[in-house]
Amino acid sequence: MPTALASDDRYGFDNSTSDARDQVGHLADYLDPHTFAVLESLRLPVAGRYADIGAGAGTIAQWMAEHGGRNGSTLVIDLQPQHVPPHPRIEILNQDIATVALQPASFDAIHARLLFMHLLQREQILTNLVDALKPGGKLIISDWATDHLDDMFIDGPDTVRQVFGTFQHTLIKVLDGHGMDSTWARRVPAVMRSAGLSIHSGQTYNRVLRGGDPGMLLHASNSRQKEKELLEAGMTPPQLTLLRQAMTNPDVLTRSWPMHTTIGVRPAA
Repeated sequence: MPTALASDDRYGFDNSTSDARDQVGHLADYLDPHTFAVLESLRLPVAGRYADIGAGAGTIAQWMAEHGGRNGSTLVIDLQPQHVPPHPRIEILNQDIATVALQPASFDAIHARLLFMHLLQREQILTNLVDALKPGGKLIISDWATDHLDDMFIDGPDTVRQVFGTFQHTLIKVLDGHGMDSTWARRVPAVMRSAGLSIHSGQTYNRVLRGGDPGMLLHASNSRQKEKELLEAGMTPPQLTLLRQAMTNPDVLTRSWPMHTTIGVRPAA
């Protein structure tokens, strides 16, 4: 699931675990085509100043750094940025987004994917990021809505359908216990407007996934990262084994959680 940046120690995932590199890699493989297309459509200025908050595998930060060219710069803010590859135009700030002080009106674009849904102070943090945008600067937020779990499974053996449903409900219950908001993604446009942004655009990304696809392998990775809590919440080792096997079976079809992407623009002064 999300990258490891948090506003407190209840955050649901840990980038230092043995499965974290696989997790952020699966996220990038599945979601980057959508995010790249969104960024390309915005015609962000060359030589711009950009920020990627909670950068995961660093692929979006690298896109920004390449787009900005030799006179541009990209700031990564992440508590656990170890999976972000070095780049001459990427600066890494190893701090908590809830407490970092950003220079006002200094960024042409700020991006955050699968982060805000996990932050307890999400609305205040969003407002702080608005202040850091230049007039005309864009805030791009993408998060999953995870409250329609029974709509995800499409086709496969009944045993897999049952264990997949059990896993989804148990995982989301565990993450909700860490402060995740399953409905935040659909509320982002209203929160952006309340913070003073105008809504540029928005879209929802979802695909039919087949066992072996990055989006399916992500479920298996999540199950390993959260195994202890999943077991404590009532799942069994045989259920987790069946789930992990099913996520590589091309006969199993599911949908992912729908990811809502919203772009807000700071009005010109």
